[in-house]
Amino acid sequence: MNLGVDPPPLRALYFAPRRRMMFRIGTYLALVRTMAVGDLVKAFYGHSQLVAQTHARLARTRQTLRDLIWHGFESPEGEAALARLQQAHRHVVAAPEDYAYVLSVFVLEPLRWNEAVGGPVLSSDELSLLLGFWRRVGEAMAIPGIPATLPGWRAFQSGYERERWRYTDEGRRLASMCLNEVVTLSLPWGTRSLFRQLMRVTMDPALRELLKLSSPSGLASGAMRSWLRVALR
Repeated sequence: MNLGVDPPPLRALYFAPRRRMMFRIGTYLALVRTMAVGDLVKAFYGHSQLVAQTHARLARTRQTLRDLIWHGFESPEGEAALARLQQAHRHVVAAPEDYAYVLSVFVLEPLRWNEAVGGPVLSSDELSLLLGFWRRVGEAMAIPGIPATLPGWRAFQSGYERERWRYTDEGRRLASMCLNEVVTLSLPWGTRSLFRQLMRVTMDPALRELLKLSSPSGLASGAMRSWLRVALR
């Protein structure tokens, strides 16, 4: 029921018509980006259960983020989402910088995508809201040394990836599955193929090359980019 009340600022940012595609595709590609870190693939996704639990893990991640963004940290839904997040990672063997890197992809990948396709730039208030949200998620996870600024996030991510990015068969397989499955979580059936192609076209070229993922033809790629420039106006 619409009572005429403005939505909370974070929800308004993530679900605004001109921002929704940025955060949807950017968040999907953030998940794929973690697959370029071989150690993270093994730590967060395991071995024998790599295939069987992919869809379930993606669904839990999406629901957790949605609850925090939609309802806020202090809501019953938000508190339950944080509890799930903490419980899911309680027994994961990973260093603090690994957790910080996972946060960095959710901060930076939507911004990278938006810049790459020529979307409207975030205002300073919107950027502060985004950084503040992910900083609070990091604090709830007891992750030390979380960058406070956008340049800080970018410097951290660049240094981490320079040292840790490497190809693995598991990472490539999981990235391919993620590109195929993630669109089934929230998109209508008729739009899923389009979004799969859009993700491949707009993926960071260095990531696509490292993971040996295919890309649409030049003609299809150009057409999709042209459509995006119009759609994001």
